[in-house]
Parts: sequence; structure tokens; C-alpha cells
Amino acid sequence: MLLKLRHKLVIAVILVLMAAVVTAVQVHSSNTVKASATTTDNLIISQTPSTTDISVVRNPAHPQVQGQPSVTDKTPEPLSPPPYRSLRVVLDWYLTPYHAPLIVARERNLYDQENLDVTLITPADPSVAAKLVAAQRAELALTSQLQLHLLVKQNLPLIRVGALVPLPLATLLTRRNAGIERLSQLKGKTVGYVHEGPARIWLDAMLKDQSISLSDITLQHVDFGLISALTNKEVDAVIGTMRHVDRRQLAQQGIVVNEFMVDESDLPAYDELIVVANRNVLSRHRRDIGRFFNAVEKATLWLINHPEQGWELVRKAEPGIDTPANAQAWPDVLRYLALRPITLQRQRYQRLETYLLRRGLIETATSARRLAVDIDGELFQDIPSPQG
Repeated sequence: MLLKLRHKLVIAVILVLMAAVVTAVQVHSSNTVKASATTTDNLIISQTPSTTDISVVRNPAHPQVQGQPSVTDKTPEPLSPPPYRSLRVVLDWYLTPYHAPLIVARERNLYDQENLDVTLITPADPSVAAKLVAAQRAELALTSQLQLHLLVKQNLPLIRVGALVPLPLATLLTRRNAGIERLSQLKGKTVGYVHEGPARIWLDAMLKDQSISLSDITLQHVDFGLISALTNKEVDAVIGTMRHVDRRQLAQQGIVVNEFMVDESDLPAYDELIVVANRNVLSRHRRDIGRFFNAVEKATLWLINHPEQGWELVRKAEPGIDTPANAQAWPDVLRYLALRPITLQRQRYQRLETYLLRRGLIETATSARRLAVDIDGELFQDIPSPQG
């Protein structure tokens, strides 16, 4: 009997303990739910009809718990455009139709689209353009491939980065009434030139198969005045005149000329109008030069696609170009423009260098990689030294 009583007492105690545990669990769960509800009540998501910004803010009725993150999704401030980069481009000559891509890129704001502030500079002396670049007084200059080969021999840190006219343009003009129908008849005559180095190269090639040589001709420097020197009979002939343009200009003045083409000689094909930079600081300006040629290429393509509009734009932008002779030459000029100004035919530079060395016009050969660079694809630190 006593044993049964003990068993009942133990069972009663167990039931009491179990009830206490259940009660404790229920109280804890109730407190958790209340705390969760309170936290939820403290967060209010507000959105005003006048904006798409959504902000997560605290309910003013409940203090914000320190350390609780606050999130605001707002429209960011507009980014400022990158600053314009300045490029000074020295021309080889006064502005002519062959400079049309440079003019169109300016007038159609193509330089602006590349974040460039480009200044076209006409030099007082056509022989100083490339030298200004060598002295770091300009970033780019226009010259000829022939001139580049000779300037590098003077240890000027110049390198070709692009071309506007990738074909020879130079001609030799004589007045028809001067009695010079053949090149051999230049013996004892005076020939005017702008750049002496290229003039000697041209004449050496043109007279190679003639009965006379350079020593039979008198050379005279005439600066920018090739046409006026021939018109005023200061010289018997001029060399380095622009194909398509100068002959027509003289004809409009009533002067009939004989024209001899430089590229009909043994002289290798070359780039007539190139753009050079200073090789010592080339890496500093690489991106700007690439953007410059992006603009020039777009301008050239636009000219090819819109020749009549192109002429109207060019002549209005630069009234000095608006002459009957230039208007007549315009279709021929467009055919000579480089569609891809940065395209490099390195073998052309090597071929001309070899020719000049063989003809005794230079004393040492310079690597073609020193003369010209592919602005799009080469590492400038890999450009060899002048005699590399």
C-alpha cells in the first residue's frame, strides 16, 4: 500500500514540472512576437508621388537604435565630362584643299566629340613646322615623307604617326613659252623650290636617265612663292608644286605650263603629306593622337560621301581656299586623301631609305621602325634609337 502511494506522489511531481516548462515556453514565444511587431512598426517605407526615390526611414514615435543602417536610394549627380586636351598642329603650307579633312573635322565638331581642342597653325616659314614639334612647341606637324627621312638624319626626334595624302603629289612646272619641253632642256636653268632636300631628291630621280645632272641646274629658294616666282619669271621652273591645283591656278592667270610628274621617275612611291610627332614624348600623347585621327578619319569619310557639301563647307570655313582653280581640282583632291590616316605601309619607308642610301643622298640607313609607327598597335617604348 505504501509503495503505491509513493508511485502516485512521483507521478504528481512529474506532471507539475511538465506544466511549468510548458508555461515558460509560451511566455517566451509571446515576448518574441511582441518584439518583432515593435521592430516592424519602427520601419516605415515612404514614397512620395513626385519622385521615384524610395527611402527607408524610422518611425518618429520610436527612437532610432544606434548602429541600425539607414538606406537612401537617390539619383546620382551627373558626371562632369572629361577635360578637353589641347593639340597644336602646325601645317606644312598655307591651307589648301588637301587639308580639307582637318578643316571638316573642326567645322563638324569632330574634335570636340573626341574631347580635343585642336589648333591649326600656319607657320611663317614652311621649313620650321616639323622643327617646332622636335622642340616640343607643338604636338603634331605636317610634312612629307621625303622631308622626314632627311630631318631624322639631323637627329631630330621625329616619327610619322599618320598620313593625309599617301601618294606623291609633287610636280615640276615650266612655262610653255620658256622653250622647256623636255627635262634635258633644264640645263643652265634656274629651278625654284621650297624645301631644298626634297627638291634635290626629286631632281636626282627625274634627271637620272637624262643627259644632264643636278650640277647643271641652279636651285633657288622661293619660300611659299612657287607660283608667283614662275609667274613673275624669277625662275625658269618650279618643283614641289601641288598636282591638280597649281597648274589650274596658273592657267586662270593665262599662263600655260608643261607639267612633269615626279612619280614617273625611278623614285619609290612615298607618302606626300604625313603627320609627325616627337618620339621622345610620344607615349604621353598617344591617346590624344589616336583621338585626333579618329576625328580626321570621320571627316574624310564624310567628304567622300558628300563631296559637294564638303566643298561648300570648306570654302565657307576658309575663304582663302575658295578659288576657281581649287573648285575645279576638288574631285581630284578627294581621290588622293587617305581613307585610313593611321594605316602604315612600313615597307614603303624602308624602300625609300634604301633608295636614298644607294643614290648617295644619305650616308647611313635608319630603321623603318624609327621612321614610322603604327599608332594603333605598337608599344612606343619598343621604338629603336635613331640608328637602330
